[in-house]
Amino acid sequence: MKLLGDPQGIEELKFFKDNEDKKEYLKLILNEAKTNTDFKTRFKDRGNQARYILTYDPATGDFHVEKG
Repeated sequence: MKLLGDPQGIEELKFFKDNEDKKEYLKLILNEAKTNTDFKTRFKDRGNQARYILTYDPATGDFHVEKG
């Protein structure tokens, strides 16, 4: 699994991974992207300011982050 795309969005996902309170949220958005019919989900940064779209590519298993 690779994280590609917007560096700030990727940094937010890494923050969620390293924060004990946000690990479950990270699991939720990754699973949601994998199971949605369009393979996309939206999430906000830790300050609820910026919005991102997380897209899952089932062919490669990679995730792509873009501002949304």
